[in-house]
Amino acid sequence: MAVRVLSEKLASRIAAGEVIEGPASVVKELVENSLDAGAGRIHVEVSGGGSRSISVSDDGCGIAPDELELAFERFATSKIDESSDLSGIATLGFRGEALPSIAAVARVEATSRTADSDSGAKLVFDNGALISQGPAAAPPGTTMRVTGLFGKLPARRKFMGSVGSELTRIQRLAGQFAIAHPSVAFSLSAEGRSRLSSPGDGQSRAAVAAVYGPRVAAAMLEIEDDDEGAFGVSGLTAAPDTARGSRRYITLSVNGRCVENRRLTFAVEQAYHGFLPERRFPVTALYIRAPLDDVDVNVHPAKLEVRLLRENLVFGEVQRAVRSALSEFSPVRRLHVPQWGGRPGQAPAPAPAGRGFGATALWPAPPTDGDPLNAPADNPDAAEGHAGPDGVQTAPSYRSTLPVLRVIGQAHETYILAEGPDGLYLIDQHAAHERVIYEEIKERFESSAMEAQPLLEPESIELDSDAAEVVETRSEELARAGFVIEPFGESSVLLRAVPPLLASKSASEGPGATLSAILDEVAEGRSGDAWMDRLLYTMACHASVRAGKTLNIEESRELVRRLEGAKQPHTCPHGRPTMVHLNAGTLEYQFGRR
Repeated sequence: MAVRVLSEKLASRIAAGEVIEGPASVVKELVENSLDAGAGRIHVEVSGGGSRSISVSDDGCGIAPDELELAFERFATSKIDESSDLSGIATLGFRGEALPSIAAVARVEATSRTADSDSGAKLVFDNGALISQGPAAAPPGTTMRVTGLFGKLPARRKFMGSVGSELTRIQRLAGQFAIAHPSVAFSLSAEGRSRLSSPGDGQSRAAVAAVYGPRVAAAMLEIEDDDEGAFGVSGLTAAPDTARGSRRYITLSVNGRCVENRRLTFAVEQAYHGFLPERRFPVTALYIRAPLDDVDVNVHPAKLEVRLLRENLVFGEVQRAVRSALSEFSPVRRLHVPQWGGRPGQAPAPAPAGRGFGATALWPAPPTDGDPLNAPADNPDAAEGHAGPDGVQTAPSYRSTLPVLRVIGQAHETYILAEGPDGLYLIDQHAAHERVIYEEIKERFESSAMEAQPLLEPESIELDSDAAEVVETRSEELARAGFVIEPFGESSVLLRAVPPLLASKSASEGPGATLSAILDEVAEGRSGDAWMDRLLYTMACHASVRAGKTLNIEESRELVRRLEGAKQPHTCPHGRPTMVHLNAGTLEYQFGRR
């Protein structure tokens, strides 16, 4: 094919793909325009997950009638001019690509009026072509209505998600905007139902309450900006007991711009090191202040990412601010530093005479991808044991059987002490019980649907967007697992029954709290059989005996007996060890008997 210049119409559609990936992209661009216009109220309304229609209305400064058509010209913008320094951009939008990109792939009706005008103006674009324009009655501000997104581009439309998943993206985005701009009242409705409403009173905690609920907002810790340096961090971060199973609850705002930055997200996670268990993440809303010329906002087509000139400095500021809030909230912990700091399954170095002790772990090295569900149980390399300080091998594989153990007691209401043919075994009662229950319910689930135990009184549960998506898209799997859930109100469900193994837990913790915790932990990540495994081992975790519970000898014996019958007795479903082995040779060495 000969080289040729593309038509302006086709080129604009291709360029639109850099900015408009789906309905959420449209919402993002239009809301950012509203914020740049100084809006105090922004209302978003969507239909069909945004594929049928998207409407964004604001009370901002509006667009003059003689400039409305010009606003849809590519690279037309009121936010910068030829003399502007692109290294110091203060507005959210600046390229002049959003409106022409949207108009190139959908039908757009734009109505706007400035505060000093008696009437407004309206124009209509259809996939890049202006089809009508003229005066219109309108309140001060701007309304953009987008319909038929990608309607004439089936190749683009087929990559859109389901109505539910697209709506979830929009709701998550609206929540981030509401948190990042607490002085603006945001509202979102879908199919005529309210999905989000923030007060816009300038209080970050109120914005968090609107997005995540009052219980989470009440658990947030204040982070105050001292306003003295060029950089500053303020906002809210949750107490450790409000942790979630996903990073989606970490909202970062740099100079008012919601951004994704892996290093800054990692700084937040690092600040919680020692406060949260593995694979748990905080709810955090941070407002990062930085000099404008230190922030490059022009590094991503959709302006989702920013580049920081002094990123290491900002990393430290974020980590320090979050850690300080946690330190003031939590007492200083006493740490026990073991003599050996290697990975599970790795051979420890011999302890010097008279100091420490040797412990041989009864599990192979974890899989490199961090996914316990993909652990190489039958991998011959993983089946090779690891030598301890006296040359005794660890258990060769996940499927090896346990020796006959004699329970002799419990330590710290957490570990079962047992005697075996070659020393002592310390068994983590929660991890062991979790492994036993997981294998039992998985076998039951694979053979038939699990039973459902009705609650004496059904409980209403308020769901966030992630949990609501799980209930909507995974209703059949949840029903097979024993949960009877019915729609109840705009963003609530009615829980009528739970699996029998969770019935006793639900009686003490509340069935709604148990279900909400499970939904939160399974909301992100895998699909298909892997998702079902995640659901089952999460259920097993919540049904298992916890650390801190006193077990008598008979209860301990029964748990060890069931663990001996497990297919993979050496780890819990998350990959943590169920036990460690203090062998006889090490005991004799430490007591000077050899």
